[in-house]
Amino acid sequence: MDVKISIIIPAHNEENYLRKTLHSIKQQSYQNYETIVVCNGCTDKTEEIVKKRADDKLRLLSLSKANVSVARNAGALNAQGEIILFLDADTTLVENSLQQIKEQFTEKYSVATTRVKPDEEQLKFKLAMMFKNLYHRTRIYQGCSGALICRKEDFQAVNGYNPEIIVKEHRKLIIKLKKLNGFTCLDTYVTTSMRRFKHWGLGKATLFWIKQWGRNYVGDLKKSEYEKIR
Repeated sequence: MDVKISIIIPAHNEENYLRKTLHSIKQQSYQNYETIVVCNGCTDKTEEIVKKRADDKLRLLSLSKANVSVARNAGALNAQGEIILFLDADTTLVENSLQQIKEQFTEKYSVATTRVKPDEEQLKFKLAMMFKNLYHRTRIYQGCSGALICRKEDFQAVNGYNPEIIVKEHRKLIIKLKKLNGFTCLDTYVTTSMRRFKHWGLGKATLFWIKQWGRNYVGDLKKSEYEKIR
């Protein structure tokens, strides 16, 4: 059966990355999809980029304040597909990603992510993404590659993203969703930007995430924020 996939992209000042992401979607072999870009608090040309490309498969939602969790919830509320793919604005799909999601995301699972590749060829970035793929595939840690998949009815059942959390918000949603069925890492790839690793270095990035894991366990994530890197 041809299920419809709704691709939700939250975008805050993503003019440098969004074109490539939208192009990767347009090239998909599976065409029963819609894309909803939720611009939140944008002050650059992000909205203009979407408006120029808007058609029956691409829609723009515009929110005045920057909040990635609120943006994703707004996109899901307007989604018409049975399956929702939350995709980061700096993350691209391979040509058959949607086809693989359709085939592999079965009723055995309520939430899934994909494997991930870095957009830089440096060995340190490849190793970092290999490690991420390892813990997702083995389910040592169940997180997000830059693409998170669920069913709309399940997303609604768990009340979506917590709008007060903008760091590790995927992890909080995964914990809720996997209680309905389970988590898996699908056998398809996305390619995501290494901009934060390049700006911070792997050491600072690792320390940041260790700190967030600690905050997660003491229930203190509402105080966490990302440094905006554009």
